[in-house]
Amino acid sequence: MTGIVDTVKGLVRGSADVLTKIEALEAAAEAGQSRLDPVVLTEATQIVERAGQRLRMSGELTVVALAGATGSGKSSLFNAMTGLDLAAIGTRRPTSSMPLACVWGEEPAGEVLNWLGIPRRHQVQHRSSLEEAQSEELDGLVLLDLPDHDSTEVEHRLIVDRLVELVDMLVWVVDPQKYADAALHNRYIKPFASHSGVMVFALNHIDKLTPDQRKSCLNDLDRLLKADGLKSPNVVATSAVSGDGLDELRTLLVKRVNNKRSARERLAADVDRVADRMASQCGNAKTPEIAKRDIAELVDALSDASGVPVVVDAVRRSYLQRARAATGWPVTKWLGRFRPDPLRRLHLDQVSKQQGKALRKSASQEVAIARSSLPAATPVQRARMDTAVRTITNKAAEGLSRPWADSVRSAIRRREESLGDELDQAVARTDLGASHSPGWWSAVRFIQWLLFLVALGGGLWLAALAVFGFLQLEDLPLPRWNGIPYATIMLIGGAVLGVAVSFACRLFATSGAARRGRLVAKALRAELEKVADSHVVAPAREELNAYTTCRDNLATARR
Repeated sequence: MTGIVDTVKGLVRGSADVLTKIEALEAAAEAGQSRLDPVVLTEATQIVERAGQRLRMSGELTVVALAGATGSGKSSLFNAMTGLDLAAIGTRRPTSSMPLACVWGEEPAGEVLNWLGIPRRHQVQHRSSLEEAQSEELDGLVLLDLPDHDSTEVEHRLIVDRLVELVDMLVWVVDPQKYADAALHNRYIKPFASHSGVMVFALNHIDKLTPDQRKSCLNDLDRLLKADGLKSPNVVATSAVSGDGLDELRTLLVKRVNNKRSARERLAADVDRVADRMASQCGNAKTPEIAKRDIAELVDALSDASGVPVVVDAVRRSYLQRARAATGWPVTKWLGRFRPDPLRRLHLDQVSKQQGKALRKSASQEVAIARSSLPAATPVQRARMDTAVRTITNKAAEGLSRPWADSVRSAIRRREESLGDELDQAVARTDLGASHSPGWWSAVRFIQWLLFLVALGGGLWLAALAVFGFLQLEDLPLPRWNGIPYATIMLIGGAVLGVAVSFACRLFATSGAARRGRLVAKALRAELEKVADSHVVAPAREELNAYTTCRDNLATARR
């Protein structure tokens, strides 16, 4: 239904207020889709569509329908108002099963009458026996004579029900014996109590009543109409036989035709009626807000349940282990290869490799993320997470009407079902830095191998001296520094410096591991904040935004 109102803007002079109300109802109905009663939403959609159709048509025409029960005299009243003799046009209207339309003036009414579903053979141009001045006063009037609303023929009642929804103004013709008919009041008057401004009640056949009886019937009818919810019912006493009240009814119609507002007032009343029904379901409570502290508590609970402390500790220990392997003395660092990498044990070492590949992939390509082997959340951790989710859910639904509160809970519940898997994936897709090595590791590795080669050279030199001595060969020259052989200095110095460098690097690595742990913890929390937002906070806010839109637009529609 979006856009219907846009097509009629500017087509009807003076209809800005009605257009605002219709636009507001349209927006409220769209916001309430799948949340409020579908029957009411369908009615709102139909009213918006019907309003768009009516506003596209001539604003110079005012469609007034005479409706009533069998024997109320509405056809006689129609004859008296139009100066027509229905018997004379019997060939056009062989039965009273179809409405008859009489059009005053030269304004083309074909489009409106086709929209109303009145066949051409049931349309007549006014040829009044009244004076020309009186006839011209009603130019633009389209007067309908409807079938009996209490007819035994279902088709007749359906025609009345349809046209009652479409015409600009209704004149209910009642007689002194049936004006309190429950079918009339329950089916047509009470449901349209908000349409009091576009309804007139003609108490017909008053020529058969005494003055006291006439006064009593009028007072009683007025009382019944007010009991039905009409604030200021417009009641006219008429008689097609004596002509009583016809001038008053005609004057009322002249006023309606001249101000050209009946169509807009009818549409406004339609909007008010369905907007009131929607508002009773929507409510007007203040939109709840989701506190930042509740979101922070949810992220903390998700961090605990997803094993973030375990991951951060594994990252720290993995960093230390890799640092020792890269910067340790070559003679002893090979022993570290027998220790399993903490990230590899959690199947998180592959993640960083995949993250590196993902950066080189096109944005349109998908990269599968390996699942981790993090321990499952404990019952306590799970309970804390559920409590945090429930807290946000309850606060987001606090004060809302039943449909909106249920909608908030359902929206979160639908996303919450996949929360566990998403937590695992959030950890898995976070770059833990397993493939990143600081530049100083390479420099230290070069120094360690240089020291190792120096120590190895000194050891080989001393070994060669020992072999020569064992074989009683001539001693090799053995340079000395302050009496200490260079070979000994090379062996001991290389080994001692290698171990010292390795020890110093461990101190630096400890600091680096702590820093890497903090960075990973921050990155993991950022991912978990996204999960909390997409699975809990965003669904709740989406529903709350829809509620706000619906509530505010209904307030505009009901003005």
